[in-house]
Amino acid sequence: MSDLGRLSDEDADMLAAEYALGVLDNHAKLSAERRISMDPTFARAVEAWQDRLSALTAEIAAEAPASHVWAGVARRLEAPGNVVELRLRRSLMVWRGATAAAGSIAAALALVVAWPRPAPPAASPVLTARLAATAKGPTVFVAFYDPGRKAIVLTPASVNAAEGRSPELWLIPSGGKPIPLGVAAFESSVQMIPTASMIGVGAGTLAVSVEPKGGSPTGQPTGPVIATGQLTNL
Repeated sequence: MSDLGRLSDEDADMLAAEYALGVLDNHAKLSAERRISMDPTFARAVEAWQDRLSALTAEIAAEAPASHVWAGVARRLEAPGNVVELRLRRSLMVWRGATAAAGSIAAALALVVAWPRPAPPAASPVLTARLAATAKGPTVFVAFYDPGRKAIVLTPASVNAAEGRSPELWLIPSGGKPIPLGVAAFESSVQMIPTASMIGVGAGTLAVSVEPKGGSPTGQPTGPVIATGQLTNL
């Protein structure tokens, strides 16, 4: 996505969503910010995604980072030449597990663009899910499903990578067997276009299991399920 001028409308909308989530790498983030300053339509798309995703934090209480996190920040500030790098990497540090659920998501949603807020255009409702090990536990993954594009984006929040293993996303319909949706990543956001039908997806549960590298060899979960969550309509 380095050549932002050639993005299709769908790809531009997905970029806006990824920017709102705060999961772009530094180069893509800077390119997106340049587009925001020059393209009012793209800036409004970012604002619309920020409004949609803000509901994820509505029922999650804030939690202070552990003391060792701030100690690490202080050490980096004292190191010559590291101030700029620290500023660019701070949101990723928080997102990757320095805080619990609220801190992780709030860091991503804090990227606010100062632009007038028109009413968002009519579109198919986007479904989102907070996937956690327990109902009150920290967020492990955040998922959103765009019915218009039939695409799911799964973003890690506070999960430790397992060497030689892959996280795999499943849809578990009520009373049915798990349906594989795609192989994700421990380190970065992944977009999936499931081959399985997503009709009635709102009535099912999303789950992430840890599988052999590349995904389950059987078509069903073989490893531990580390997070589950219910898709909700924003």
